[in-house]
Amino acid sequence: MDAFDLMRPYSPRIHGPLLKYLEEHDGSNADNFFKGSRYFFIIKDKGFVVPRRTIVRVNRNPIPDACYTVMPDFTLRSWGVGRINMSAVGAEKGVYDPRKELRGKSWSIIGLNLEAVQHD
Repeated sequence: MDAFDLMRPYSPRIHGPLLKYLEEHDGSNADNFFKGSRYFFIIKDKGFVVPRRTIVRVNRNPIPDACYTVMPDFTLRSWGVGRINMSAVGAEKGVYDPRKELRGKSWSIIGLNLEAVQHD
């Protein structure tokens, strides 16, 4: 893997197993990076998402990012401008379908439960 690969959205071919990638890019040392909604549902189906604790941050560069809380029905909820994080003020208050909201967009995710799941 070269420096350019580090800047690419997650791909198992480039970055290896998803769980290992999420453990290494948990938001504390380095952010994870996905594109489109596919991996949101893979992460959800693996049981990593903790409703009301998991946060999805959608990159909207150059305008402010959008920040969403994952709800128990796995929709994305925005609490409005600046409620969660002042650097992620781009989403209007409301509930969003992740298929539509993440389509073609770059995003990261934090607040996952990686401990209760077996390694890939």
